[in-house]
Amino acid sequence: MRISGYLISLFFLFNGYSTLSQDLVIHPDSVKGKFIPTGVRFGAEAINIVRTFTGDDLTELTFIADVDFYRYFLNVEFGVFERTRQNAIGQTYDISGTYFRVGPEVNFLKKDPEKNALFFGLRYGWTSLDDELRYSSPSSFYPTDENVISNSGLSASWFEMVTGLKVKIWKYLWLGYTARFKFGVDTFERNELIPHEIPGFGRADETVIWDFDYWLMFRIPIRKAPTVLFDE
Repeated sequence: MRISGYLISLFFLFNGYSTLSQDLVIHPDSVKGKFIPTGVRFGAEAINIVRTFTGDDLTELTFIADVDFYRYFLNVEFGVFERTRQNAIGQTYDISGTYFRVGPEVNFLKKDPEKNALFFGLRYGWTSLDDELRYSSPSSFYPTDENVISNSGLSASWFEMVTGLKVKIWKYLWLGYTARFKFGVDTFERNELIPHEIPGFGRADETVIWDFDYWLMFRIPIRKAPTVLFDE
């Protein structure tokens, strides 16, 4: 009888272990290899290209690059800006500068094998600019005096919250857009000449700006994305 009891106990113990082992899923290391970049995407802002080549008073080109780390992207943008404005009373205003934006993005389409991105991110922006105002004023000896007020080597910084979409169209060709909420910029109210606009940000008399960019991009693959059998 004692031996029969031992056998019955072993039977139920083995049966319980088998049931438990069927419910237990052993996940492989699903993090290993995910954060190694699989490609670099680069491109330019489309509207600025059109405005630059169709207008006479504005030159602005903005370039973008990003690299993926699993569902995260490191995004870098660089731009050049030049504009000339003239009014009816003969005043001429020139401004030129460069700007730089950098920040992370998180992709909410993390399981998309094509690396399409519906993203939210942050940016830190910085610009360096020179501007000059030329105007005429009455003179006692000549019909008019030519006057110049200028700024040289001004710099400004700001922050952005961004969201948007990046979609593969064909092979290496991508299209996308970015919506930006910009804030925290210096308005230069202490300067004798207040800049009319800040390259990369917008009008200098506004501290909060909404903006949109439309991108034409190409992606260069670095390696094939790892296959994940079990995701967390």
